Amino acid sequence: MTHRIPLYYLLLAVFPVFCGAQQEYVITIETTLGDTTETFWLQVPEGYQPGIACPLLIGWHQWGGSHTEFKYQTDFDSIANARGWIAASHYGTSATHWNNHATQSHVVDMIRWIQDTLSVDSNRIFMVGSSMGGAAAMIFSNNHLDPEGPMVAAAASMSGIQDCERRYYEQGINNTMIASFGGTPEEVPYEYHRNSAIYFADSSESMHFNALHLPLYLTFGNAWTDSVWRCHAEDLYDVMVELADTVVIYESALPGHGWGGCEEDPICDFFENFTLNRYPAIISVNADEEGQYYWANVTMRNPVESFARFEGSIDGVYPEFEFTMIRNVASASLDLPSVGFNFNTDAFFCQWDILDSEPSQLIIEGVPSMPLEIRKDGGIYASWSYDPALETLTLNGEGSGYYAIVLDYWSVPPVQLSPYRGPVLYGRMGPGGILAYNWTIPGRLSWELFDALGRRVRSADLGWQMQGTGKIILPGSLSSGMYFIKLMVEGHKTEQIIMRVAVVK
Repeated sequence: MTHRIPLYYLLLAVFPVFCGAQQEYVITIETTLGDTTETFWLQVPEGYQPGIACPLLIGWHQWGGSHTEFKYQTDFDSIANARGWIAASHYGTSATHWNNHATQSHVVDMIRWIQDTLSVDSNRIFMVGSSMGGAAAMIFSNNHLDPEGPMVAAAASMSGIQDCERRYYEQGINNTMIASFGGTPEEVPYEYHRNSAIYFADSSESMHFNALHLPLYLTFGNAWTDSVWRCHAEDLYDVMVELADTVVIYESALPGHGWGGCEEDPICDFFENFTLNRYPAIISVNADEEGQYYWANVTMRNPVESFARFEGSIDGVYPEFEFTMIRNVASASLDLPSVGFNFNTDAFFCQWDILDSEPSQLIIEGVPSMPLEIRKDGGIYASWSYDPALETLTLNGEGSGYYAIVLDYWSVPPVQLSPYRGPVLYGRMGPGGILAYNWTIPGRLSWELFDALGRRVRSADLGWQMQGTGKIILPGSLSSGMYFIKLMVEGHKTEQIIMRVAVVK
């Protein structure tokens, strides 16, 4: 029976029995889409105690199925109960298709309702789907990477259809996708691409980059040796195994398709290994809409039917980060403190690449003070602004480059080393005596280390190197104090770099 009851009545009537035996409910809620509702099946495990967070297992039903098939056609309900997991399965906007953004919005509403009502471990939300719902978990994850919202810790696909456009042509026609996406692939290709787990024909129009940190479990029944479902799983595995942190493929011992070929225990065993990382150090995103993706909030130059592609990585030791705008990124605001980036230093460094032909803007959040100066590739960089109230530093795009943001010159004046004519850069030596540098000219590199009085104390030949980044390992026998390191390329006297280094023991 379907219960359409306000949340406060549910809290009064249901919560007193939540601490006992396994409980099941079918619940209908209002959704954020306005005049629609969402019905879902919910199971609270035996022994549930409010205040003790439980993992949440969500099932996506098959073509023509409903929210109750997760209970009646699988063993996930009993397995979830035995493991102390909350389990749920939605109906969605349609019984025949649910990869679209409207249905994903329903699932967000369902998750938030469960989070508000029960004690959910929001870092252990697992999703599994079958057949036409088999790609929905990855699709949901691809589209929901905002750390403030529901995110998927791991996903499993049982005989999933991964590429909507490819499936449309393999079937010859698919009226459910036409109705769901608003037309055929020729008429609305963008809808087919962004609502697929992967678009195999063109990676620039595919969302699979977003699954870099999504552990994936791909499986199918052993009787389907040449089936479209097996081909989709194997083709997706071939792509994702080169990209993703964790992806496995498994041939079930059962001959059925969809839930009929599903081995539930291995899937749940797989899920047990993972907890969500909301702020990974490396991100790679193809964004179909403007918004927050991990630690990058992106504004698109063309926000309608066009993907924004960007990548980023953070090294908090030096500290240094890289951010690359590949396509359709007008600006990116980086929430680096959430990733543990350390601004409590004299300087930090940024490799910012703009592969797009249009200028862009980079906004760095959490910068504690106005920079004393900013240098780009060694020269003074002037196209920046700082907001002390918001603690944000804005760099206006003038092409790719390596930026040194100097917050404090320290108290020791720089030593001028003849015949040096270039800029003075500032940095701290990282753990283990490692100093990072960036070089723009290929050639034979060497370095010399001077103390605060200008006396040379160490030197080394680095050999021939192409332009790029590198590391210098300084001797551990150095005493505490201020040093200056001169990095030079043979035959380029005017292209030397001097970096000031503080050694603290």
